[in-house]
Amino acid sequence: MAKKNSEITGVLKISPDWLDGVWYDSIFIFGVLSIAFLSAFIVFISPDLFYPVLLIDLLLLGYHHVISTFTKLGGTKLDRNENSFLIYILPFIVLAAVIGLYFLLGVWSIVTIYFFWQWYHYTRQVYGIAVFYRRKSKRASKKNSILDLFVLWSVPIWGMLHRCSQGWEEFLFLEFYLPKVPEWLVTFAAIASLLIIILWLGSKIRAYRDGFLSVAPTCFMASHLLLFYVGYVLISDINTGWLAVNVWHNAQYIMFVWLYNVNRFGHLKENENVSHLQRISKRKPVKILYY
Repeated sequence: MAKKNSEITGVLKISPDWLDGVWYDSIFIFGVLSIAFLSAFIVFISPDLFYPVLLIDLLLLGYHHVISTFTKLGGTKLDRNENSFLIYILPFIVLAAVIGLYFLLGVWSIVTIYFFWQWYHYTRQVYGIAVFYRRKSKRASKKNSILDLFVLWSVPIWGMLHRCSQGWEEFLFLEFYLPKVPEWLVTFAAIASLLIIILWLGSKIRAYRDGFLSVAPTCFMASHLLLFYVGYVLISDINTGWLAVNVWHNAQYIMFVWLYNVNRFGHLKENENVSHLQRISKRKPVKILYY
């Protein structure tokens, strides 16, 4: 595979650097992005469909996102022993904190924390996946790691400041709090984001010229920037914009954890003494659907 990538690089001055392969990465990057945009478009055309689309998101993606986390933390007995605090104790601490916030400050405090935490969590997940892409790259330049970090946060920060400047008092139809942000700060963030993106694109052009361009990681980062722009800036409604990003985040996470489990367990034969999770972590259509 490395030799094949090298040959492609020598001719086209690019290297695919897939996480798994052309089909997986295409769905992971462009398929998931399309589903997110389609969800937002449906709600934009017919706002009354927000709740049905949100329900589908929760049933098919949101709950599976949570379950996927536990398959990663507790896939084997050794995993469960190593992550016992995260599995058995932390959820109850979080539950107690949520109940305490509700009685001390009210539901607005929980919704506010959720809104900001989700924004951070979405961006942080992209960072984690970008690190995996970087590890896969055999020819990636190490010079632009700081620029990559800046571009990663550029649009999300712009988007969050934009949301704050809009003055929303409700999120998901519940009371919450957004700090007041002046328009000049949003404009500054927008200009800074555009300048950082231009510098980033320039670095990719230079990488292509020097034979170091990694296609899949570049497309993945571009999809992240586009999604956050659409979800936090272009779509004026806070709920519809959040829904697009949430669908994208959930589907992306499920696919990523599936690949993690396949790489971990996929080599095991089904007739071996393996767990149910190990048995379904295979590159087969039926197994994928079952997972």
